[in-house]
Amino acid sequence: MISLYLSGQTWLHRIPAAVKLVGLALASIGLLFVKEWIALMPVVLLLALAYASLGRPGRQRLLGLRGLAVLIAALGVFQGLVMDWDQAANTVVRLLMMVMLADLITMTTPLQRLLEITSRLVAPLDRRGNMRRQLAFAVALMIRFVPLLAQQWQAQRCAYRARTSRRPKPFLLAVFLSQALRRTDQIAESIAAREAKKRLLG
Repeated sequence: MISLYLSGQTWLHRIPAAVKLVGLALASIGLLFVKEWIALMPVVLLLALAYASLGRPGRQRLLGLRGLAVLIAALGVFQGLVMDWDQAANTVVRLLMMVMLADLITMTTPLQRLLEITSRLVAPLDRRGNMRRQLAFAVALMIRFVPLLAQQWQAQRCAYRARTSRRPKPFLLAVFLSQALRRTDQIAESIAAREAKKRLLG
């Protein structure tokens, strides 16, 4: 599995995982009340500065999100053509902001810590405790999956350029989407097998 966690002692590493997750949840809710995409641009800029503050690894990680940024922009163009350009800009900026937030959390928080904190946060939703671990796993997986896709795109792009020494062509995006869907299916199958094994043992 691709390692998404960056070990270190930066200011973001020192922020408790619970604070990061609550911040992500509040940001997600807050986006519902922001109607103008231009109002979110300062937040995107601050997130970019947060990457830069992590040093060279942070800057490289930010550059690694270019593939997903292109994909999000393509989605925005499609939405703009069939619906409304202002609404499309809202979609692009919101998605970009949430991708960056999720990636920063994944980058500075170990997976095990994410699972522990998420399990505590979702505990009030499951009084019997039967679904707590499953919910925690699902939330942690969702947060980590977007950065994982970004790394997959970057690896695919680098492999293409190593073979051809040319800029990636549009068909590479179709290949990436196909592989991303295949990876999603593999993860779903792994989770299903994991739960089936638990039921057999339990």
